[in-house]
Parts: sequence; structure tokens; C-alpha cells
Amino acid sequence: MLLLLGRLICISLLVALTLGADENIKDSHNYVLDNSDLLLIPKSVGFIDTLSNELFSKTGFSLYVAVVDKIPEDIKDRVIDGDNLAEQDLQKLYRNRYKKVLTQNLPQPYALLVFMREDKKMDILSSAPKEYFDEDKVYYEYMVPLLPKEKDEVLTPQLISAIMLNGYSEAADMIAAHFGVKLENNMPVDESGGREFVRFSMYAMMLIMFGIIGAIYLMRKK
Repeated sequence: MLLLLGRLICISLLVALTLGADENIKDSHNYVLDNSDLLLIPKSVGFIDTLSNELFSKTGFSLYVAVVDKIPEDIKDRVIDGDNLAEQDLQKLYRNRYKKVLTQNLPQPYALLVFMREDKKMDILSSAPKEYFDEDKVYYEYMVPLLPKEKDEVLTPQLISAIMLNGYSEAADMIAAHFGVKLENNMPVDESGGREFVRFSMYAMMLIMFGIIGAIYLMRKK
């Protein structure tokens, strides 16, 4: 129960922090390559474009995001060698083709965070893996922990946005550190290296826990 509360608080705070992002950027580039199903909430899109433009202006590195509900049918239609494949292998082929289409014209160096809701798959693609940041660390420590733990839990736009932003903001900081620059528009990091919303969520969890204990005590006393 406490783990669930902590994750929900963390997600809410993460999405709320996007409200401070400045969406009025002149001559900006769109770094959200696919949000055709509107699975990224608008403030998340604004935050990503704001931070990616700052990152590119300071480092020359392009950091992209793509979120899709289903692999587009026109992508599937391009696969002509899948008739004899098992369904699982065919879906993997579709996903690989989709990711190839997304990255084929991106200027290097780049990284792309991809989320495919129907297949319940996500990935981090880089033009030079491990050179600018640790993709595995971002994936397993900042994205996977926010995934639903229950099979029937719905991947809502708010949850997907939180997952993507958590990995995206950490990747941006790692890339900036590689180039020796700091990002003014990213989410704050405290001196211990943890993001402020994580520390704040722990305090919130403690308050909730004490509140529950207090309520139980008062009910028993009555």
C-alpha cells in the first residue's frame, strides 16, 4: 500500500513540475516526434521541447521522445516479409520498423525515448550508445520502476507522461554532464543527487502514514 502511495505521489509531483516549463520558445524545434494519440499530456510536450532546445543549444545533442498507442498501419504495410512469422515475432518486426522510421533522418548525435502502449514496450535508442549517457541506467532505474505492477492497471496519459519525463529528464542531465554544462530548465536536483520531487514524496508518504495511524488511534479510542 505504501509503495503504491509513494509511486502515485511521485507521478503526481513529476507531472506537476512540468507546469513551470516555458512553452513560448521562438525558433524552437519539435523534439516530440510522435504524440498522435495524445498520450503525452500537453504540459509534458512543452517541457520536453523547452529542455531539448536548451540541451541542443548548449551541446549540439538532440534528445527526442515518441509515444504511440499502436504501431501505425502504414508502418505495418511496409513489412513484406512477415507472412511466415509467429505473431510475437511479427509484432517485434513492426516495432523495429517503426523505430527505424523514427530515427532514419535524425541528425547525430541523438537519443530517442520510445513508448508503445499497446505492446507495453519502451526503448531508448542512441546514435552512439554508452558514449553520452548510460541508457541502461535511465531505463532500469528511472523508467521501469514507474511501470504498473499490476497487469490490469491502466497506462493512462498521466502515468505514461510521468514514466517518459522521469527517464527523459535524467538522460538530459547525464548528457549535459558529459558536455560539462548545466540545464536551467530541467527539474531540480538536490546536493545528494536525488530529484527534489523524490525527497518531497518521501515526506508526503510519512505524513500520510502518520495520518492513517492517527486516524486508526482516534477510531479505536472512540
